[in-house]
This record gives sequence, structure tokens and C-alpha cells, in this order.
Amino acid sequence: MEELTSEEIKILIKASRLAREKGIKQGTSVKEICKIAGISRKTGYQWLKDEEASIKKKDEEFQKFIHLQVDHQKLLQKNARLRFENEGMHIAMEIHGVDEAIKKKLAMNQKKKRKL
Repeated sequence: MEELTSEEIKILIKASRLAREKGIKQGTSVKEICKIAGISRKTGYQWLKDEEASIKKKDEEFQKFIHLQVDHQKLLQKNARLRFENEGMHIAMEIHGVDEAIKKKLAMNQKKKRKL
């Protein structure tokens, strides 16, 4: 016999409890279960197919969410690193007087434009 996953075990236990609560014998066929429920076997299988598709879609959306969270964390780290580098550059520019040099250069360019 193939080993069962924890999810499969939980499903089987729930199914067993539900069958007992509804008075359905263990091992009852899908055809008989659908007859008891008042639906066709085709409808029963369609409901199962729809639920499986819904579960698959939710799982895919959850996986996308996890990837987005990982990407978000990477972007936050990159942003923090870039802010740190930017602050360092501003401090270095201030220490070396780059701001003043740029202001002087701009003032000289404006004077040249006025002369023309």
C-alpha cells in the first residue's frame, strides 16, 4: 500500500466522520453517494473537478504571493543600501566642497550667458 500524506490522512478522517454523521456506510460508491445527495454522478464529479480547480488556483495565487513577498524584501534591502550609499556620497561631497564648486561653476556659466 502506498504511503499517505498528512493532507490525505486528514481528508480521509474528515470523510469518515462525515459519512458516519450522515449515516453513509464506509465504502459506499460515488454513484450511491450522489444518489443519496439527489444529484447525478456527472454533477458530483463536476463539483469535485470545480473544487480541485479552485484549490489549484488558490495554491498558485499563494505561491505568487510568496514570491512577491520575497521580491518585496529584496527591494527593501536594495533601497536601504542605495539610501546609505546616497547619504555617504552627500557627506563626501560636503566634506570635499563639491556643492560649493558646483554653485561657483553655475554662477560662472550664468555670467557668461549674460555677456552673450
